[in-house]
Amino acid sequence: MKEFWLITRYLTARKIFNLITRSLGRMLSRITRRYINIGMPWSYSIEPCDICNLHCKECVSGLGVIRRRRGRIKMDDYRHAVDEIAPYATNLFLYFQGEPTMHPDFPEMVRYAHDKGIFTATSTNGHYLDEELSAKIAASGLDKMIVSLDGYDQETYAAYRAGGDFQQVLTGIRNLAAAKKRIGTKTPLIEVQTLVTKINEDNLPAIRKVAMDAGADLHYYKTMQIENPEDFEVFKTSIDRYSRYDANNCLKNPVGYCRRIIDSAVITIDMDVLPCCYDKDAQLKLGNLRNNTLREILKSETAKKIISAIEYDRDKRPEICRNCGG
Repeated sequence: MKEFWLITRYLTARKIFNLITRSLGRMLSRITRRYINIGMPWSYSIEPCDICNLHCKECVSGLGVIRRRRGRIKMDDYRHAVDEIAPYATNLFLYFQGEPTMHPDFPEMVRYAHDKGIFTATSTNGHYLDEELSAKIAASGLDKMIVSLDGYDQETYAAYRAGGDFQQVLTGIRNLAAAKKRIGTKTPLIEVQTLVTKINEDNLPAIRKVAMDAGADLHYYKTMQIENPEDFEVFKTSIDRYSRYDANNCLKNPVGYCRRIIDSAVITIDMDVLPCCYDKDAQLKLGNLRNNTLREILKSETAKKIISAIEYDRDKRPEICRNCGG
């Protein structure tokens, strides 16, 4: 609810009209079973970098198996991307693959989008939130900071966040909370998220207490996406409501009609526009912002063909849809 009210501060007549138009197109598409491409997506992700300091067990970036260029987005490219989404974006997620705070200009990136009138959020493993960076982030206008914390001590935390330091993450949360207090701001909301696994499922209240004691504003338990078959035995929780998978390790709720590819779009470090945040290797490129405008890309025949195939030819959906929980 806090996040909703923060988003409403950035709404303009043009953005509201776009939301209504896109929602109408989505509704008509479902009725007619034909992609009606009116309006523009309203939710965007821009990737600051696709490199990471950790080696999380289900992450293509952390494991080093991502099959595209590793690096950071150029600031000129970033500004251009923000300028393109600004008329339509109700929110911008400054993350995709990798650890966003490893980009040296991360606070400047936030400030630029904030000044363009866009709700901004990011997700971090928390290891780079020292006092200096925390102060810059608190002053940048960032609206929400998601911090991943999947354990209640070093052993349970590092079981998934390989190479991570539990105490360093807690210190990062404290640093950001203290920076907010010093300058008298309520943002960014600090939302700690916990992937529920077989390893930590017996100690979830302890993780929540640790997070809130460190200075989190919100705490959520999150279901885990498991890509590697051998990891089901290691990580799959026995708590049914926190598991995406049934007894046979199949998705309990496979995506039918996909709202994600209608309402959102992703922009990579190389300015490729993707339909979905599950396309981690950028296999379904709709276009590139160095060559065309965002509107040209999202209204193109390429976009229509890819989105229509995902929505209405489900037997031929790409591999990225196989393990998508929506």
